[in-house]
Amino acid sequence: QQSSEHPDSDAELDSATHLPQIGSSLDLTGASIKECGPPGHGHAPAPSIELPNQDADYVSHIALDIGGSLVKLVYFSPDNNHDPTQPSASTTNPSVPSSKPSAESTSSASPAPSGNGNGARGGRLHFVKFETSRVEDAIAFIEAKGLHRYRGKNGQKEMRVKATGGGAYKHAELFKSRLGVVLEKEDEMSCLVAGCTFLLKAIHHEAFMYEGGGTTFVPTNEDSDLYPYLLVNIGSGVSMVKVDGDGQYERVSGSSLGGGTFWGLSRLLTKRNDFDEILELSMQGDNSSVDMLVGDIYGGRDYST
Repeated sequence: QQSSEHPDSDAELDSATHLPQIGSSLDLTGASIKECGPPGHGHAPAPSIELPNQDADYVSHIALDIGGSLVKLVYFSPDNNHDPTQPSASTTNPSVPSSKPSAESTSSASPAPSGNGNGARGGRLHFVKFETSRVEDAIAFIEAKGLHRYRGKNGQKEMRVKATGGGAYKHAELFKSRLGVVLEKEDEMSCLVAGCTFLLKAIHHEAFMYEGGGTTFVPTNEDSDLYPYLLVNIGSGVSMVKVDGDGQYERVSGSSLGGGTFWGLSRLLTKRNDFDEILELSMQGDNSSVDMLVGDIYGGRDYST
């Protein structure tokens, strides 16, 4: 979750840690979703978000969510480092462990720190995930790409990184000792609600109804169109959050059965240890061979009558 406040100076200090507080706002003018590169290591390419008008000198270029099952990383690379002809650094840089991030995350073979001090504009947001049990792989990836350093108009500075999830507390000292990075913890529920509301307001045709095999898009331009809505977040567990307005929300239900249960059962049943491999196998499987369907109760698949 990016900070929406832009400091008056790059040298603004936090009294507790005496490190520069680097904030930013994103310029979404002309933004678009792009596929980046061919599939790698058996994984589908991960889409990136192109920000053609973003001031590359003023963007907090890395954020983390360290959950119970996965580490999710988003980072920004300015256009001057983007070379679509080159493979990902995760496949070419020996500093990155062989267990690799789970998707093709960037097409830049060189480190992509934010900002270059020359007023450059434009870049991309990339998305990568790692298994939380291999958090060291995420740290090595960040280190290999130089994402733990900020290089702006006033030179190189240590980073404060916005982070959510229980791992932001559990692994804070590990990130500090290995990368010199301070994980600045954010409230996960607040970030989820803010992010979902942002997408619904900013992205055309983000909300839709699927009924009878057809899709009907729902306008969400006005608050009266948007609120209230129910946000169902499926992570290691499941939370259901009723959102009544800007910053107004409450958790109304949830379950401990979620992605963590899926991951654990899948490992026991298949003896596979790679999360993306499990996802690929699930796409090839046929749940009707193990699940009880409505058709089973009615004595056949055709129960419309």
